[in-house]
Amino acid sequence: MKFCSTRGGVRGASFEDAISQGYAPDGGLYVPESMPKLSALDLERWRGLSFPALAEALLGIFVGEELGPPAALSALVRGCYSSFDCAEIVPVKRVGGLLAVELFHGPTFCFKDLGQQPLVRLLAAFAERRKIRHTVLVSTTGDTGPAAMRAVSDSGSPNLDIVVFFPEGQISELQRRQMTTVSSSRAHVVTFEGGGDDMDAPIKNMAADRAFAKRHGMCGINSYNLGRPVSQMVHYFWSYFRAL
Repeated sequence: MKFCSTRGGVRGASFEDAISQGYAPDGGLYVPESMPKLSALDLERWRGLSFPALAEALLGIFVGEELGPPAALSALVRGCYSSFDCAEIVPVKRVGGLLAVELFHGPTFCFKDLGQQPLVRLLAAFAERRKIRHTVLVSTTGDTGPAAMRAVSDSGSPNLDIVVFFPEGQISELQRRQMTTVSSSRAHVVTFEGGGDDMDAPIKNMAADRAFAKRHGMCGINSYNLGRPVSQMVHYFWSYFRAL
């Protein structure tokens, strides 16, 4: 599968290119050049899979053979959910006449673990294959930062550093402690004055300076990074199958 920018300035990008850059060079978002077509047979086959197996099947559509043999993606995906405290990963429970999807069983008790664990491990795997380093940047109002920092720490990759920015005094004490007590020399936290979205423009400007971004291996992993929605779509399929 190849990817293009929503602004039209980039076509033919690989999955690795897309997630390693965050924003496309023209400032757009990376999206598939064409959406994959799924059949009723695909859905029926996936319906009985475990959560990690379903994740492997769905991510495989986008990653293709870029990681090498299928066993490489399989091992990576299973590592993503090893720190979740529930075997189902995402339990779906009936509450009265409703179905409740529990997205809080990850290591930071937030649904962002479902996106950050796969994305960070994919970045680490690609960086290891190319023997390069990435500095991942995150702006957070509380949920994304802890999940991203934990994912970098869990990956154990010497090829990743992370810098998280959060607005002073605007996150919970639990979230602050989650970010400031990570036992990794590759994790850094910076506070700033302002609102939660005020760091978006500076991060985008750094990404737009391609020479600067390449020199420092910079990559943003907020929700504009293609790897986030690709990873998080898994629990939508999973929840749909549980509701049938």
